[in-house]
Amino acid sequence: MRSIFRLVIVLVFCSTVSLKAQEQDSTKFSPHHFNRIQLDAELSLFTAIGDNFLKDAYDLKTGTGLTADFYLNRNWYVGTRFLNINTQIVKPDNIGDIKKTKIFTFGIQGAYVYEFTERLYLDLIAGIGSTGYYHDSKFGTNFRDSAISIWGGPKISYRINNFFGIFLGSEFRRDFMNIEVSEQLDDYFGNANLLSIRAGVRFITH
Repeated sequence: MRSIFRLVIVLVFCSTVSLKAQEQDSTKFSPHHFNRIQLDAELSLFTAIGDNFLKDAYDLKTGTGLTADFYLNRNWYVGTRFLNINTQIVKPDNIGDIKKTKIFTFGIQGAYVYEFTERLYLDLIAGIGSTGYYHDSKFGTNFRDSAISIWGGPKISYRINNFFGIFLGSEFRRDFMNIEVSEQLDDYFGNANLLSIRAGVRFITH
């Protein structure tokens, strides 16, 4: 519930800022171009789907992330992404002696940008990265499970001026886990699927 409340606050704040800026700002917008850099700070709300350990044993909380993207031309950019997902264990019997888990992802992504207006854009994003599931056990020891993650989804962005914007998007993600288990449990522990809603602010250079 707190996660939903936080996301609503972000959306309300972004909408308020956008409306005020639109009333006051008569800026002439410069189109995206080669070597423009944008930074996106995001708050995400995750849910796990499918028949796997992440869906059964965890309640996914809010995620926070930061991306840095570099424009190749007006319609394409590439970049890096860092993401942290907070979790709460709800069925410890399904995952053994784990007491607490945090999920971190670092990867690269690319996007095609479609321009509706000089303010409104659609980003179609796909990415791949390395993910670590960092666990604290009941016995005081720490360990890590690794995964390769792929993700993709749309993001609607709105430019308030030439240097600041807001965005809202959704994303599907799949984690291919590197966990050694028996063949019977491979489907259960071998992958995890996640859906998310993302919202945040965008900072744009020159």
